[in-house]
Amino acid sequence: MANSNSDPEQGQSAVSKKVYGLVGAILLGFIIWFLSAGLSPQGRMALSITMAAIVMWVFEVYPVEITAVLLSTFYVIMGASNPGNAFSGYGDPIVWFIFAALVFGTAVDQSGIGKRIAYSLMRFSGPSFKSMMAIIVLVGAVLSFLTPAGVERLLIIYPIALGVAAVFVKGNVKGTNTGKLAMAITYLAGNTFGFGILTGIAVNILGVGIIKQILGVDVYWSQWITWFGVPIMVTTLISIFIAWKIFPPEDYVLKSRKEEASKEFSNLGPMTGIEKRALLYLLITLGLWATDRWHHLPSWGVAIFSAALFCGPGFGVITKEQLKKIQFPIVIFSGAAITIGTVLGKTGVATWMGKALLGTFIRPNMSHQAMGAITYLVGTVAHIPLVESKTAAAAFTPAVAAFFQSLGVPALGPSLMSIMSADTIAFFPYMMMPFLALMGLGYFSTKDSVKLLSSYTAVAICVQVLSCFTWYHWVGLL
Repeated sequence: MANSNSDPEQGQSAVSKKVYGLVGAILLGFIIWFLSAGLSPQGRMALSITMAAIVMWVFEVYPVEITAVLLSTFYVIMGASNPGNAFSGYGDPIVWFIFAALVFGTAVDQSGIGKRIAYSLMRFSGPSFKSMMAIIVLVGAVLSFLTPAGVERLLIIYPIALGVAAVFVKGNVKGTNTGKLAMAITYLAGNTFGFGILTGIAVNILGVGIIKQILGVDVYWSQWITWFGVPIMVTTLISIFIAWKIFPPEDYVLKSRKEEASKEFSNLGPMTGIEKRALLYLLITLGLWATDRWHHLPSWGVAIFSAALFCGPGFGVITKEQLKKIQFPIVIFSGAAITIGTVLGKTGVATWMGKALLGTFIRPNMSHQAMGAITYLVGTVAHIPLVESKTAAAAFTPAVAAFFQSLGVPALGPSLMSIMSADTIAFFPYMMMPFLALMGLGYFSTKDSVKLLSSYTAVAICVQVLSCFTWYHWVGLL
């Protein structure tokens, strides 16, 4: 009887959450209207609609793409923006960049090249559980260059990590520290390395699009990895060490079963034509991205060209049916996020928000390094109520860019720090979608999740703030 009642109870809870979210969104819209008296009527309406939309995204009142379209529609209906600005994000090249990146992820998954790369690397691991986990870390780092979303990378890595854990565990992996550690390393290696690569996660691409809209600055793939690659690598490796301390593997983890990886690799058989084409197209794409400073082809242009190769009839990698499985809602959401940056910038809201959030702490006579560090820390606090990283970047980055422009100081560095805070901050599971995907597999309790994420976030804050005064300064970002 308990099981028969669970679904209706869950359904009722979901409906209640949506109702509360809708009511809260409307109430917040009215509150923002009255609290933003310093703005023009157009700006007040734009801010009210934007904050209401963010609440609706957080509570999942409607599917993310429906709320995105409603946002632009209400901008026009309520007089907050003209149609050109209200729907501007959907014509931005970055939106198509994100679409192309999702095509890459589908190609890596469906072609099997991702799994082949993983098993190939695992064949060279040493005779210990630690060396096996080191190979998982290496797999995550490699896949960060090939797929644009942490969830996709985790879907490739976690079965391999569990397989590694299973050959060491005497019995069920669930409930063991060995299983938890394997999943923790899967998350850290499969998700966080991507923060240091422009095409590693969609939030980076989205944030760069917002910066282009407001500041008119192009950020190259090679620049991003120079600026953020080292700090993110340091953060991830320290976090993996801490995860090992939080979930020390059981004593029965004694010897390797590396032959299991060799067996799985053998079962894959020879490389297929589809795998060869997928690998070739990925290498071409990475080569063009890495050399963009010389040929000056835009990253989004390279991505769209490569996506066409992946989808091409006869010479492509993915089928029409597989193409339909791509998560198009994230493409639409990205258009809405860029639209928010445009509308809030045009109506003066972004400058007003930046002053409200940053003006208390930042003065024009501060060093650029201090400005970047403070921006990151303020973004850390702002991220908590904004919940998901894409929402945090969409709401906070336009405000940061406009605020520093109004001060007449370089705005690129602080704007990028706001994106990095959206990337790396996750005190709770709901703040990081890839982690929720892993948590849903049943290997982490809520307590375990908070311990792991909070430790990672603490390391990220320390490394990023210190980098403002060292690494980012040395490479010319701040």
